[in-house]
Amino acid sequence: MLMRSYLYVPCDNHRFLAKAQESLADAIILDLEDSVKPEAKEVAEDNVREFLQTSTRANIFIRPEPSRISEIEDLVCHSKISKIVLPKVESVQSIDFLNSYNKSNKPVHALIESPSGLEVVSEIANRRNVVSLGVGEADFFAEISLNGNAHEELKKYVRSKIIITSAAFGLQPPIAPVSTNFRDLDAFETETGDFLEMGFWGRTCIHPDQVEIVNSIFKVDEKLLGKAQRIIEILEKNPEGAAVDEDGKMIDAAHLRWAKRYIQLNSFKR
Repeated sequence: MLMRSYLYVPCDNHRFLAKAQESLADAIILDLEDSVKPEAKEVAEDNVREFLQTSTRANIFIRPEPSRISEIEDLVCHSKISKIVLPKVESVQSIDFLNSYNKSNKPVHALIESPSGLEVVSEIANRRNVVSLGVGEADFFAEISLNGNAHEELKKYVRSKIIITSAAFGLQPPIAPVSTNFRDLDAFETETGDFLEMGFWGRTCIHPDQVEIVNSIFKVDEKLLGKAQRIIEILEKNPEGAAVDEDGKMIDAAHLRWAKRYIQLNSFKR
C-alpha cells in the first residue's frame, strides 16, 4: 500500500504535534533530526513518547537523529511506528547500525544526502529492511554547488539515479523531496507534477498547505486506471504473448507489468 503525502513534524513543538494528529497527510514523520536543535533532542524524544501514548493515528513514521539511535531504541521499536526514515545514509554501515537496534525489523526509508551516499546507493538499496529511497537535496547540493544553486541537469541526474536504483532493486518508488519554499504553492504544484512524471510517487512536506497539493497530484487517474484494467483483462485472455488493445495498438508483457504496477500505486485508500 503506497501513500501520497508525508508531513514532517518537528517534535520539540507541542503545538505541531497536536496538529499532526488531524493532518490530512497520509503519513506523518516525527522528526528528531534537522528540525530539532541539538540542545532540544532529549525534550523532543520525550515529546514523542508522550505523543505515542495517546495517538490513535495510523501511519506514523519517525526520523531519528542517527547519533542518538542507541538512546531511543524504545522509539525505533515502538508498535505505533510503522516506518523509520533514516537520514544521511552514506554507507551500508548506516543501515546496519540502525538494524542492530531495529529489533522488530521495521521498514526503512533511506535518505541519500551526500555524493558519497549516492556512490554506494545500490549497496544501500540492497540492505535488509530498506524498502524505499529518497534524496535530501538541501544537504546533497550544499556539498556540490559553488554559487548556492544546483544546476537543473545535476538535479535530474541525482533524481534519476534514485529512481533507477529503486526499480533495479525492486524497492517501492522513491518519495520526492521537500521544498523549503512553502509560500510559493504554484511552484510547488508544478514541481510536484514533474516528480510524478519522473517516476517518484508521493512527496514529503514541511508545511500543511503543501499536503493537499501532493494528495491531488498523486491520485487515481480514472482514465489511466481503466486503461490498466483493460490491458490486464486482454492479456489474461492471451497469456502466450502479445495482443491488440481496443485502440488497435500492440500490447505485451511490458504493458502488463506497467498496468499491474499502476493499479498498485493507486490502491491507497485513506
